[in-house]
Amino acid sequence: MDNVIAAYEEAFATPFNVFLLLVTIGMLIFWWTARLWQTPERVQKRAKFFSPKPTQFLQEKLRTNERITKILDFSTMQLWLWAFTITVIIEVYICGLQGDQAWRYGLPVILSWGTSMTIQFIYPVIVPNRWNDFGRDLPIIPLRLEQFKKSDTVNGLLYNGLPSNHLGLMLAGAILCYFISLSSPWWVWTAGIVFFILLGIFFCFSVIYLGEHYIWDLIASVIVYLPIMFGVFSIESSLVPLV
Repeated sequence: MDNVIAAYEEAFATPFNVFLLLVTIGMLIFWWTARLWQTPERVQKRAKFFSPKPTQFLQEKLRTNERITKILDFSTMQLWLWAFTITVIIEVYICGLQGDQAWRYGLPVILSWGTSMTIQFIYPVIVPNRWNDFGRDLPIIPLRLEQFKKSDTVNGLLYNGLPSNHLGLMLAGAILCYFISLSSPWWVWTAGIVFFILLGIFFCFSVIYLGEHYIWDLIASVIVYLPIMFGVFSIESSLVPLV
């Protein structure tokens, strides 16, 4: 515990680390308030709709047994609700453990996340369970919106699904653990890599099943987050070598 406290004291003593933490908080606020101004009317002209067939297939094939249906519905909704929060908290914690070098790991995440949100604003892809907000027939069962409506209060970008920031930040977490493992006991951070990868896999299934995302949203996360994360890390390493 003393080592953790010392690392955080060192991290907060570095102005750039504090600045990046404030940027992260600002991005979270900006993301959540988007629900207030990214309305169907605002994105109508640019709205894109993809095929919901994967969601239809999962719901038709997996919701045939009442007990299994209840378990699936509950578990996927909980994962959708908590995965993002857990991911952000763990990544902030991981960066803080790096002391005055926290910026080195936080900056790639912020740049990846910022790029992803910019794409979402410019290219709004309407996820399946939001179709009826645009006067279109709802192609799937909006499970979360029907059974757990209150969970929508924590949702930010309601009408912008591509890329998925949830999955993107899980990928970013795995990459953070990988780069830290290069200069720290590898076995400690391998557990982190495995955790984020497994979380991402279960999350992908959950959001397709619920109609919260298309497969293309998830693929876009890989395309956006991985190159930026590795690219920024490479640039940082060449400009400011880790000592």
